[in-house]
Amino acid sequence: MSSEKEKVIRAPIACILGHIDHGKTSLLDYIRGTIVQQREAAGITQHIGASYFPMSDIKEFLGKSKQEFADKEIKLPGILVIDTPGHAAFLNLRKRGGAVADIAILVIDVTAGTMPITWESVRILRERKTPFIIAANKIDRISGWKSKKDADFLDAYNLQRQHVRDFLDEKLYQIIGNFLEEGFKDLDRYDKITDFTKKIAIVPTSAKTGEGISTLLMVLMGLVQQYLTANLQFSEGPAKGVVLEVKKEKGQGVTMDLLIYDGVLRKSDDFYVGGLEKPIKSKVRAILLPKPLDEIRDPRQKFDSKDFVSAAAGVKILAPNIDDVVAGSPFKVISSPSEEEKIYHDIDDEVQAIRIKTDKAGVVLKADTLGSLEALENHFSLNGVKISIADVGPIKKEDVINANIVKIFDPYSAAVLGFNVKILPEAQEQAITDNIRIFTNNVIYRLLEDYIEYAEVRKAEDTAKKMSELLLPAKLRMIPDFIFRNSDPAVFGVHVEAGTLLPKVALITDKGKKIRRIHQIQDKGKTLDRADKDSEVAISIRGIEIGKDLGRDETLFVSIPESHVRQLLGKFVDELTTDQKSALREYIILMRKKNPWWGM
Repeated sequence: MSSEKEKVIRAPIACILGHIDHGKTSLLDYIRGTIVQQREAAGITQHIGASYFPMSDIKEFLGKSKQEFADKEIKLPGILVIDTPGHAAFLNLRKRGGAVADIAILVIDVTAGTMPITWESVRILRERKTPFIIAANKIDRISGWKSKKDADFLDAYNLQRQHVRDFLDEKLYQIIGNFLEEGFKDLDRYDKITDFTKKIAIVPTSAKTGEGISTLLMVLMGLVQQYLTANLQFSEGPAKGVVLEVKKEKGQGVTMDLLIYDGVLRKSDDFYVGGLEKPIKSKVRAILLPKPLDEIRDPRQKFDSKDFVSAAAGVKILAPNIDDVVAGSPFKVISSPSEEEKIYHDIDDEVQAIRIKTDKAGVVLKADTLGSLEALENHFSLNGVKISIADVGPIKKEDVINANIVKIFDPYSAAVLGFNVKILPEAQEQAITDNIRIFTNNVIYRLLEDYIEYAEVRKAEDTAKKMSELLLPAKLRMIPDFIFRNSDPAVFGVHVEAGTLLPKVALITDKGKKIRRIHQIQDKGKTLDRADKDSEVAISIRGIEIGKDLGRDETLFVSIPESHVRQLLGKFVDELTTDQKSALREYIILMRKKNPWWGM
């Protein structure tokens, strides 16, 4: 950037989307020669990152594959690639990325095909009307594939045996078929397309061997240059952007990583950005630009200091009083004093829309960035987890106290969940005092799984305990040939037709006649504590005489108190087995013959 006047066209912003582990970051890493993906939690990109690819470096890379690629005239200054997380939880982060993208690369593992997150990505692109191309990645994993490092796709494809080519073609046709089902009528392999405005191009690639990556870049650049340059006019207005990350750097203090998607950012610019409590006003002290091909989250080399930077760019800035800036929040330069109030309210409205505080019982949710928080809210809500408070920052004593209040309304939601955040010592102490569980993880879906497993186990334990205090339904049929004693006590055989029979429960005949309690259950001389469905056992009952108080061939039910029936029909109905429900229905019909409102 020698002078602003040289800027006629800005670098396009390309957003890279796709399912987990389909190779999005790996594709970029191959070109950058970095290992950003290996440093991500669980190998999954958790935040939006930005990498700038200058045209000179792109042409050098293209030359490795085909000299004719490198010789093509490309007027773009370069390209800024936004690498987005691939898990479903990051729908909102991808929306933020997609909103500022000029074009997108949708990465699909050609051996695995389309996945649910593939279609989430497609929906975002369709909503934003963002043009995209498909990288059908991992061709090196096709059985029998002979790799040629950095080769143009067609050069690599023509080296393969016919059955290998046929297999790849079949996988591509499957992807095309899946898109047809979703309403996309025009897709094809890039070399079979004459009008790229009417068809979506598929470029097979390998992030492991580099095959097809130069082809992908060439198609991408060609599309942008031919059809999108009208959208890339350089803006000299005040910078607009989004905060990617806020962190403390050794020797620099607190810094902000920014994605500038419009306008020019200059040293000494005043700006507003979203904060923990309210929008924060500050002034740019320094603008640090990563070296070309470096990743702003994980640069291998030192930054270059700049007096100004124009969109599109990923930069680090130094500014005072930004300790409480919220990552994921909007960033706007104050163009004039008259605009200051409007900018303040615009940013405040956007930040507050993401942070929530409700009156309903639910978990307390803490995240490291607004983008993560937005993603967590979406993912947890889709999985039926209620949220009482959602905010950014470390887990504090106040969060535990709020969770303890929730315990009154819903003990299973009385938990604090933190994504990629620290637990302050005072919060840890309060959690022990109040017996509140704190869950932390740096992978969203694992955080959700850990909490759901805990809640389900707690519910199951409590349900079992509460159900153990209730009489459960069972239906028995006397076995006439097994009347062992008529009285003192009466001992006779029964077949358990439904439910589970326990000792000490009272019985009632199907005619509504009450019988005394079972004293013991036995099988082959051994006393049992239960008899399950289809068991044949002997039971003893004191104080009755068979032939007088009870026939020899009766159908019997466990006599259940009306209050127990109401609970079984209410909160425990889903815990009953099919045969228990059947026995309970018959028992209720029996009891309602005497009183139509019984059990209601």
